[in-house]
Amino acid sequence: MVEPFDLAKAYTAKQDHMLTGLGLMPQFTDHPGTKGDATEEQWTSVLREFLPQRYGVGPIFAIDSLGQQSGQIDIGIYDRQYSPLFFEQGNVSFVPAESVYAVCEVKPRMNKDNLDYARDKVASVRRLHRTSAEIRHAGGTYPPQGPDTKPILGVFLSTDLDWSDIRGAAAVGSIAEDQPTALDLGIAVRGGAFDRTDGVAYAPPGQELIWFATRLYRALSRLGTALAIDLDAYYLPLQSPAG
Repeated sequence: MVEPFDLAKAYTAKQDHMLTGLGLMPQFTDHPGTKGDATEEQWTSVLREFLPQRYGVGPIFAIDSLGQQSGQIDIGIYDRQYSPLFFEQGNVSFVPAESVYAVCEVKPRMNKDNLDYARDKVASVRRLHRTSAEIRHAGGTYPPQGPDTKPILGVFLSTDLDWSDIRGAAAVGSIAEDQPTALDLGIAVRGGAFDRTDGVAYAPPGQELIWFATRLYRALSRLGTALAIDLDAYYLPLQSPAG
């Protein structure tokens, strides 16, 4: 007889693996390795391993067909299946705004100042112009989708929490903002995690990282496929007046 799969045990093991990838010892012991902060590179590696390969994960600048550019984004989550990367410089990719699913800001601590800074970074991508083209399929053509149907997620990644309780009034007041600067998901690995994509939810104590990663993937899945880029809008500015 085949024994049932222990999903709770699997989640715990996955979280411990992810914590180790962030340079944080599982169970948050007094070991010196628990005292550091997860870096951008560690967060990139952990998210890249957790998410399906259809998602690109790494530092980016978002650009648009009007020649505008976002601020540098610590970690962008973007489409790598259908969308072009126009060019790369070092380890930073320049990604069309239409291809961006999520903008992630990495800070050591979750507090009001760092959340406000993250919101500015998210807004620098959300304000870019996003085109949309028809999508051909076996039965015909889907019309272009409006950018509003594919909102860009704002995500905050940190190790520690400056408030005593992420559900307390001070934390909630700092987290709660509306578009265009809203942060949809956030985590302080040692303090808590939140998800505002479908109401407001908080991670159960001790399960912050695996809960957050799962909720992030749920939010990405609900976005479906990235906007189909109107490549003519990007190409036409390169043409001479004579065509």
